Amino acid sequence: MAGLYVHIPFCTSFCIYCDFYSEVAPERVDAYLEALSREAASRKSELSVPPTTLYVGGGTPSLLSERQFSRLSEILRKNFDLQAVEEFTVEANPDDITPEKLALWRSCGVNRLSIGVQSFCDAHLKWMRRRHDSAAAARAFRMAREAGFRNISLDLIFGYAGLSMREWEASVEKALSLGPEHISCYQMMLEEGTPLTLLAEAGKYIEPPQEECAAQYSLLQQRLSEAGYVQYEISNFALPGFESRHNSAYWRREPYLGLGPAAHSFDGARHRSWNDPDLEAWLAAWNPASESRRAGSFEILSDKDVFNETVMLSLRTARGLDLAELDPTLLAEARPAFDAAIASGNLVRTPSGRLRIPSDRFFISDFAITEEILI
Repeated sequence: MAGLYVHIPFCTSFCIYCDFYSEVAPERVDAYLEALSREAASRKSELSVPPTTLYVGGGTPSLLSERQFSRLSEILRKNFDLQAVEEFTVEANPDDITPEKLALWRSCGVNRLSIGVQSFCDAHLKWMRRRHDSAAAARAFRMAREAGFRNISLDLIFGYAGLSMREWEASVEKALSLGPEHISCYQMMLEEGTPLTLLAEAGKYIEPPQEECAAQYSLLQQRLSEAGYVQYEISNFALPGFESRHNSAYWRREPYLGLGPAAHSFDGARHRSWNDPDLEAWLAAWNPASESRRAGSFEILSDKDVFNETVMLSLRTARGLDLAELDPTLLAEARPAFDAAIASGNLVRTPSGRLRIPSDRFFISDFAITEEILI
């Protein structure tokens, strides 16, 4: 198994909460594609096997014109054997989706869409600085269905000031009424450098109490479970068989190659590398006249790094952690913390003998559970 990720670092505007790397520079897309062609040709050997998943994220990949996306597809097919790809995902904003683009994406092999809805409350979408409204989101979903897409994921956001339980429930119910195969839900966080964080620092935004956020998360879990969705990771829910294969590979520490500014790569063992979040530096690095072919860095993971990473990523999932995957010496050091987590109910054993965080404690897992086990 191996994954291929392509980062499209372009947006038309910045959402109030977002810290993903992107630029408002539509005039640079063609230059980006030519540099991407050179990076793909230079780095394709880093994947030892053909990719089984392909994910085009951003930024806003759906901003690419039909001509530009065709060029992207051509670059990837020229440099990689895509015959083994089982899941080809493209992230899309509702207001970019058209019948023409959907038809093109399908013809290029895209078989999964991840649509950034975030909310079905128009006032909240406007505050988030999203470009679409709730009607456009529903319309985009239906267009995708009519175009033949049978694997669609919707993104929703909870845990922000001004979101009432009634409004959150309405957004969840609206998403369910559309019938997506997958739903990803994230708590809004204050990330460094975002407009929302600047507002908070100026005293113009106050995060809601964690108890309120936990209640919204619990409602989400309950309604999606009742509707037949399985929570397979902290933020991700799917109808059986529609779990994101690409993202699941991240949590299993399988190899992947990331292309484009800010993209990360991993060899499946100890070598992690990343491109700097800097479009101009990346373009310069892949200029034909450049002597340097990377605008980024790398690290070699230590035994302790591998241990901690395996624990953190595995415990994000409902599948949980197999202690046999851990270094025995380091496991002995961490054993008291594991035993304490089991005794407190923060970890439970699955029928297969793995350890996992109970679903009703997923909300606190990043801090109150996992970090106590790390060494």
